[in-house]
Amino acid sequence: MKLFNTLIAGGLLTISFLVIPVATKAQTFQEKVAENAVKEWQNFHNPPIVVRTKADTEIRRDTGTTERPLEYAQCNIVNRYWRSVKTPPRGDFCRLPRIADETRGGWDKYPWSAAFISFIMKQSGAGDQFKYSVLHATYIVDAVKNRDNPNASFRGYPIDWIRPSVGDLICAPRGKNAADVTYQKIAKRDKGDFKSHCDIVVAKNNNQLEVIGGNVGDSVAKTIVSLDAQGHIKVTKPDFRPWFVVIKNNLR
Repeated sequence: MKLFNTLIAGGLLTISFLVIPVATKAQTFQEKVAENAVKEWQNFHNPPIVVRTKADTEIRRDTGTTERPLEYAQCNIVNRYWRSVKTPPRGDFCRLPRIADETRGGWDKYPWSAAFISFIMKQSGAGDQFKYSVLHATYIVDAVKNRDNPNASFRGYPIDWIRPSVGDLICAPRGKNAADVTYQKIAKRDKGDFKSHCDIVVAKNNNQLEVIGGNVGDSVAKTIVSLDAQGHIKVTKPDFRPWFVVIKNNLR
């Protein structure tokens, strides 16, 4: 707080006034998570937003660029993501695709979407409260196990139990055995070893979420997810991601 004096009309009158600084609201951990995810999305030249529509089709709404394979400069960014987990691919990730291509592999041979989530959480200051891993299943199972633990920073719920908010994760199984992965089954597991994918909620507007994830079309991409009238993730047909878990981010 500062006191200022103003001299008026040759010193005949002095007016004193106070300047009171306005306190700025501290950024929450959830806001940091969303902000850092958006920054990484922008590093990938804002790839097209994937829009999930009621017609059960996938529409790509272009944001000024076209979808393209991961570039060498961008794979250096992915190297940063890998350093957030304990068991990254050996060597330089930027060289691995060339090796994979020779064996008819490709980028998908080295999925990095969980490394992306781990990087965002570590960058945002999660410390030892998050289960950093090369597998989404690791922190999905951990969050589901902690669903009823009031002290847990990350708690996993079925999608029809809770309304997702900015900073939360939404997750889905993937692969040919995706239909066999259910909330009830993973609640009985001691570890996560199933194929899956998680995105970070970065915005919530009326009846939809904006979520960002890594290794989506060889990029960091944003997806629009529809909500039902109660604010829960809308259950859709199998050609969409079969979202089944909301990981509530309660870290303070």
